[in-house]
Amino acid sequence: MDLIEERTIALAGVLQACQQVQSLAREGSASQGEMASSLKSILVLDAVSTPAVFGGLSGVRAGLRMIAEGVFTSTQGKDIELLRYAVSILQLQAQLYRDAEKFDQFANDVERLSSFSEDTMLEACSDVYQKHISSMRPQIIVQGESGHLQNPDIPPKIRALLLAAFRAAVLWQQKKGGRFRLLWERTRMQNAARQLLTQGSAD
Repeated sequence: MDLIEERTIALAGVLQACQQVQSLAREGSASQGEMASSLKSILVLDAVSTPAVFGGLSGVRAGLRMIAEGVFTSTQGKDIELLRYAVSILQLQAQLYRDAEKFDQFANDVERLSSFSEDTMLEACSDVYQKHISSMRPQIIVQGESGHLQNPDIPPKIRALLLAAFRAAVLWQQKKGGRFRLLWERTRMQNAARQLLTQGSAD
């Protein structure tokens, strides 16, 4: 697997988590399978491969499909909003990564998440996001239906998924991703996503 494919998978992870955020905010629900894959990736710190972060390519299929279908050049409002979330996450991750002390504190708190039970994991992830990321700039303002956003069950899920997107952004950084690669490699990543999707559920 080459770096283009690895960066494509990492970016697919960002997009997939952001799409679930968008779905929760606008519809009050999200794909349980896709959400589970995104949230589980937060705890995968020593994966044997890039696909393994998401439990295999099947765990990031929705994100790969978005890239393959041309989300980068879409003019649809929901896709533009989705890209805004994703780009903001990449910017915040790069910003935190440059501050070694703060990034170490963030990484330590993420490592501690493995000690939480399944019942308390969502709230713990939400807390890590609030502690380290929510006060950074540019602040991510999630748009949606007020009824859903005011539902006490929804905001913790949104913050946990934004943390999952942030985790995928860390992977993007580790695979030499950056702002200019996002511009220059769009067509190559779209082709890579199409190829990866043909591999089915293979890791």
